[in-house]
Amino acid sequence: MKNRIGNSHIEALRKQFKKYLNDNYEHLKDKSVIYSDSFYPYRHDIGMDFWDIFIDDNSLRKARELLEIKFSNEKSHKNPRRNSYGYMRTFKIFKEFIDNTYGSVGGYIEFAKTNQPPKIEKMVIEKVPRTKKAKDARPDVLRPSCEEVDRYLLAWEQLENYALQESALNKLFYQTYPDNKDIDDVLVKVSVLNDFYSTNIFSPFKVAKHIIDLDIDERLAAGDITLVNEIARVDMDNGTVKNFYSFATKYCSHHKPLDFPIYDSYVDRLLRYFRDVDGFYSFNNHDIKDYVKFKKILLEFSKFYNLESYNLKDIDKYLWQLGKEKFPKKY
Repeated sequence: MKNRIGNSHIEALRKQFKKYLNDNYEHLKDKSVIYSDSFYPYRHDIGMDFWDIFIDDNSLRKARELLEIKFSNEKSHKNPRRNSYGYMRTFKIFKEFIDNTYGSVGGYIEFAKTNQPPKIEKMVIEKVPRTKKAKDARPDVLRPSCEEVDRYLLAWEQLENYALQESALNKLFYQTYPDNKDIDDVLVKVSVLNDFYSTNIFSPFKVAKHIIDLDIDERLAAGDITLVNEIARVDMDNGTVKNFYSFATKYCSHHKPLDFPIYDSYVDRLLRYFRDVDGFYSFNNHDIKDYVKFKKILLEFSKFYNLESYNLKDIDKYLWQLGKEKFPKKY
């Protein structure tokens, strides 16, 4: 297809794409990078025709794989896999532009064959009407997919502080103090988790004593998820009841991460967002604070977006990073 479209048409399409970015992605700081990188395969041979990249999801995946191979042979790319996923994000946005404007890459080819560049530049780009369900959809929050999960899992590996923190916690929970019978052992684990995750537990001893009283080891081993809400609710000395829900999910998860997914405000925000945009599963906001329902919501999320090849720990890493990036807390 490439030889059917001249450089003058490409330049007109670039200008059109730039306008699309400014109109639809004005909040992004890297628009100039997206604008440039989207045409990288046009300027460089990656082993695949430029237009063939934007046909469907399979062609996008193939292009990413070819980019990773190409970057692996170039000294300037220190992390070929991560870099290839960066371009993948750009290609998805460009494909969205082509599909929204011309219906498909084939539609653009046909249009370009019968129209000169000035007409392309002046063409009015109409925004695709959104359904009522997706009225609050953000174009920078990409639909969950294997490619997106892989990209964020790769990014996680580059977060040295979190990787070392996870390593330290694994050693503490798996090797040093795997059981929950001794108050000293539990107090150390509660205190370290509270410090690492800033879970706002002002009385670690009270929480540790509560865990000892619940006698949780057999239930943990059995993957009894009803345990989480019991650990979370702690009777304080002043007669009040505190709900340390986020902490309780983390405490159980660090014993059995594949059975006990972690609740976090970022994960909460993303689950509600994708519910409102895609309707992946019906639930109320407060259901996320019921751990049995929370795990069910995550499983339905994985099923809806075909992410069942990933475990719940992987999904947590993906959602946490995406939520932190797209919905940062305002202090």
